[in-house]
Amino acid sequence: MQTIVAITPTTLSDVARGLAQQMVLWGHDVRHADGNALVRFGLARRPSTGLTGTSCYAMPWENGLIELHGAVASWTAPAGGVGCIFSRDLCRIDLWDAARPPIPGRENGCAGTAEERWNASLPLLRWLVEYETWAYAALGDAWRTGTWRALKRLPKAKPWIPPHLALRWWKLALLGNPPRPKSLLSK
Repeated sequence: MQTIVAITPTTLSDVARGLAQQMVLWGHDVRHADGNALVRFGLARRPSTGLTGTSCYAMPWENGLIELHGAVASWTAPAGGVGCIFSRDLCRIDLWDAARPPIPGRENGCAGTAEERWNASLPLLRWLVEYETWAYAALGDAWRTGTWRALKRLPKAKPWIPPHLALRWWKLALLGNPPRPKSLLSK
């Protein structure tokens, strides 16, 4: 029988660190030799609102909308629901309750309990697992490992855990039992 762990601010901190890493990996994916991997996965590319010279990648997901910008990842819930916004600069997941997606650099989400923010982030995390599963199949382990190595070489980089372990962590987290990420390094 599975034990469900209470969602704590530490869990949300782990998610935020993982999303910060993931956003850098997605940035590499847009420059894949076989073409923009985000577009190949099905996201539509357009200029980003609020940030000059950057792109936004968007796709419908779970009756809402996933949006990826250079500084923000979000899931906008259907009307009347509560979604989430992850700000890379703040390294925080907040609630997003507007009927339209957030404008990066201009809007932040709302505070909430750890449990509320966790629940609001679940569609984004399910999308992330779907994308990463596809990325491993379509782009290969060598690609994802290479993008992680490139992240580690960046000045001020704060790598989380290797991508294959990150995918395992995301899957465990979605089952309701997120371990501390570093615990996966010893297994």
